[in-house]
Amino acid sequence: MKNFKFAFTLAEVLITLGIIGVVAALTMPSLINKYQEMALKQQFKKVYNTISNAQLKAYSENDNNPYSCYYGIPGGCAEYAEDGSCARSYEFSINGECPQFYDALKSSLNVVKVCDNNALANGCISKDMKGINLVNRENNPDLSDEDADRGISGCTGFFDSYIKNVNPTWVLADGTIIGFYNSILGKIFWVDINGQKKPNKWGYDIFAFQFREVRKGIVKIESGGCMVVEKGGKGVSKMINDI
Repeated sequence: MKNFKFAFTLAEVLITLGIIGVVAALTMPSLINKYQEMALKQQFKKVYNTISNAQLKAYSENDNNPYSCYYGIPGGCAEYAEDGSCARSYEFSINGECPQFYDALKSSLNVVKVCDNNALANGCISKDMKGINLVNRENNPDLSDEDADRGISGCTGFFDSYIKNVNPTWVLADGTIIGFYNSILGKIFWVDINGQKKPNKWGYDIFAFQFREVRKGIVKIESGGCMVVEKGGKGVSKMINDI
C-alpha cells in the first residue's frame, strides 16, 4: 500500500500569508495605540505620585503645615457668623509663601537640570512643545488669533513665548519635565510626563496641575485651570479617574 504525503501548495501558502498580513495590518495600529495609551497612563500615575510625595515631604519639613501657596476651597466658608451665615469666605488665591514652596519642592524632587528661563534655548524642553495659545488657535480655526487668545487671556503664563523664554523649568532624573507659571511659582505648573519623547502634546503627555485646598488645612494636587487639550487628548481629571 502506498503512503501518501499531503502538503500545502505554494499558492495556498501565499494566500494564507496574505490573509495574515492583511489582518496584521488592520489590527497592529490599534494594538500599538492601546499599548502607547497604557504606557502613558502608567507614566502619568508615576509622575502624579512623585509630585504628591514631594509635596508631602515639603510640608513635613515645614512643621507639617502647607505652605501658603495654593488655591482656596472653591466657594468655601472660612468663618461663620452667629446666625449661621458666612462671615468670611476662603481666599481664592494664597501666594504668600510660593517662593519658599518652590524651593522646598525643588529639594524634595530629584532635579538634575534647571532652566531659570529660556527653557527651549537651554535644552530643558522639546522644540515640538507648543504653548496653550497655539493649541487653542489650532482647536478653533474659525476664530482669529486675537479672539482665540482672548478666550484664555487669564493664562498668558502658559503661552508659547512664556514657556519657551520666560518660565523656569526643571528636568528630573527620570526625564520628567516640570514647567512653572512664572508669576506664581510652585502653585500652578505643567508636566511633560515622558520628557522630550514624543508626542509632546497637551492631553497626551503634557498636563497642567495646581495645588488646591480641598478641606481646611488639606491641600492636594489636582487639575490645573490653565490647560488646553489638543484634539484626541484627555484632561487631568479624566487621567486621574483612569488611574
